[in-house]
Amino acid sequence: MKILVDENIAYGIEAFSTLGEVVTLHGKDFTNQLCRDADAIITRSITKVDENLLAGTNVKFAATATIGLDHYDTTYLNSAGIKYVNAPGCNSSAVRDYVLAGLANLANKYSWKFADKSFAIIGVGNIGSKVEKWGEKLFGECLLNDPPREKKESTNKFVGIDEALQADVITLHVPLNKGGEYNTVHLLDEERINSLKPSTVLINACRGAVVDNNALLHRLKEKNDIQVILDVWENEPDINEELLSLVDLGTAHIAGYSLEGKVNGTVAAYNALCSFVGVNPIWKPSMPVLPNSKIELDTSETIEKQLLALMEQVYSIEEDSKLLKKNGAAEFNDLRKKYKLRRDLENYEYELKQ
Repeated sequence: MKILVDENIAYGIEAFSTLGEVVTLHGKDFTNQLCRDADAIITRSITKVDENLLAGTNVKFAATATIGLDHYDTTYLNSAGIKYVNAPGCNSSAVRDYVLAGLANLANKYSWKFADKSFAIIGVGNIGSKVEKWGEKLFGECLLNDPPREKKESTNKFVGIDEALQADVITLHVPLNKGGEYNTVHLLDEERINSLKPSTVLINACRGAVVDNNALLHRLKEKNDIQVILDVWENEPDINEELLSLVDLGTAHIAGYSLEGKVNGTVAAYNALCSFVGVNPIWKPSMPVLPNSKIELDTSETIEKQLLALMEQVYSIEEDSKLLKKNGAAEFNDLRKKYKLRRDLENYEYELKQ
């Protein structure tokens, strides 16, 4: 079996070479010609998997080692009889850590208290649920918006989108759904962005097109009265550099880039391919030991300062933001490709006290 594997898949060679011949290449270099004699492809989010890529090839299995499937033309794949899988939840802890780092940064920068703010999570899936647990610790209560879950679960714990957008702090964790009942393209359109209260904190670490970037730019240029953290952008990697200059923190779509997040994606793709070809998985990742995993915090400090001290040792969002603001769109892909993977918060010992 011949398997084409994105070169940025963690442990890609080690894992998939147990199943056949592995050819690694950059995610942008997947072509129809290269796929002609391949049996399976393992991608990340920058590879568009559609008829142009796979028509007339031998590929019968495609896996993305990422949460999202918006780069896969599932209609075509279904019609062509090509099995496809993604890796839901693989980097949920890493994205939660990104949100925590952003919250700690802004709370200390602008001297606000978690306890004085209302907190809303839009999209309460694998990532949003982990953010919710911390939201309850920090803010005391979370406003939850998730129409698919609300319909499925028939509970009253969810609120409408417009109520959620009146919270003081809002974090977005929805998939990119293009049309249909649960469309999320420009979920935050011009009207909703303009409806945000002054001093609102807005975090987008899901998909760039969930927020109308032009409308957000206009709000920041005209009023500059909200605090914004963006990890994802419309038209990546050709992001709007004027918008980048105006957000508090802007990063290069790396919120989920922890070692665990990457490896979880590889494991999901590997196990799925093993199942597809009918063999027992024999590869398991050997994770490096994390030195200095115990973090001493001054629990006499405010919870905001404690969280900042913790996250600065686990993950510095400010450092990533400075890199993107310095280098701009031209280096967006390189910042992702050369990213030094961090470790998830679960690897550390610490004590936070309110």
